[in-house]
Amino acid sequence: MKKLIALLLAIPIIAALLPWSVCAISPIDTDRASSLTLHYRYNGEPFADLEIKTYRVAAIYADGTYALTGAFKDYPVNIYGITTAAEWRQVTTTLAAYAVADKLSPTETKPTDHNGTVVFDKITTGMYLTLAVRVEEQGRVTLFESFLTSVPNPDENGKMQYDVTAYPKCEQFEPTPEGIEYKIVKQWKDSGNTHARPDEVQVDILRNGELQSTQTLSAGNNWCYRWTAPEDGSQWQAVERQIADVYTVTIEENGTAILITNVYNVPEKPPQTGETAVLWPYVLAMCIAGGVIMVLAMGRRRGEE
Repeated sequence: MKKLIALLLAIPIIAALLPWSVCAISPIDTDRASSLTLHYRYNGEPFADLEIKTYRVAAIYADGTYALTGAFKDYPVNIYGITTAAEWRQVTTTLAAYAVADKLSPTETKPTDHNGTVVFDKITTGMYLTLAVRVEEQGRVTLFESFLTSVPNPDENGKMQYDVTAYPKCEQFEPTPEGIEYKIVKQWKDSGNTHARPDEVQVDILRNGELQSTQTLSAGNNWCYRWTAPEDGSQWQAVERQIADVYTVTIEENGTAILITNVYNVPEKPPQTGETAVLWPYVLAMCIAGGVIMVLAMGRRRGEE
C-alpha cells in the first residue's frame, strides 16, 4: 500500500516535467475566434469612456508555446522559460514601457461602456498586452495597471477558455505637492562575461507616456540616476536604448525605483517553435493530484467499512 501511495503521489511531479505535447488533452486551436472582456472598476465603481489599448505581443502555437510577434519580435525581451508571476510581471513592465516609449500602434482600441466594460471580440489567439490607464478626477488619481493575458487561458479545471475575462488591478492616489525621489538602477547578470558590457548605456525616462529626458548610465555614476518629482500619481517608465546583441533586457518597478537588468543570454538550444515555457502541465498536474487524493480517500473509507 505504501508503494502504491508513493507512486500515486509521484504522478503530478512527473506530469509537470513532461512536455505539453505529452500531457495535452488536445492541441490549441490557433484558428479559433476568441474574445477578451475587461472590467474596469474600483471598489465597485465602474469607469466609463476609458480608452483601452491592447496589443497582440506574441503568437501561440498548437503545443502551447509562444513567440513574440509583430513590432515586439524585434525587442531583446526573453519570454522563454518564464514560469513565475514575478517574472511575467517583469515581462509585462518591459513590453509596456517599449510600447509607450516607441508609440507602437495597438492591435485594437476601444472605450469602456457605462459599466466599465470593454469587449475585444473575434480576436486571434495569442498573448495580449493591455496598457495602463490613468484617470485624474475629483482630486484623485486612479491607475489601472498594464497586464498580460493569454488567449486561450485555462480555467480552474484546466479546460481551455477561448473567451477570456479579466479585471485589471487598480490603485488610487491622493496627489501631494511634496517631492519624492525616483531612481533608475542599471543591473547586470553576466557573471564571467563582463567583457561584453558597454562602457555606458542610454536610458529614456517617460512620465505618463511623454519623454522627459535621456540619461547616460555608466560605472562613473554607479549605473544609477536619481531625480525628484511631485507625488501626484504619475506613471514613470524607462527604457534602455541600443542594447548589445548578446543581452536581453527586463524592466522592473519596485516602489519609486526602476530596475533595468541586462542578462547575458546565449541559449544553448533555442526553442523550435514558441519562446516561452508552457504552464499548463502544472495545471494538469494539480488536476491529477486532486484525483489521487479522491482515490486514496475512497480506498480508506472502504477499508474502514
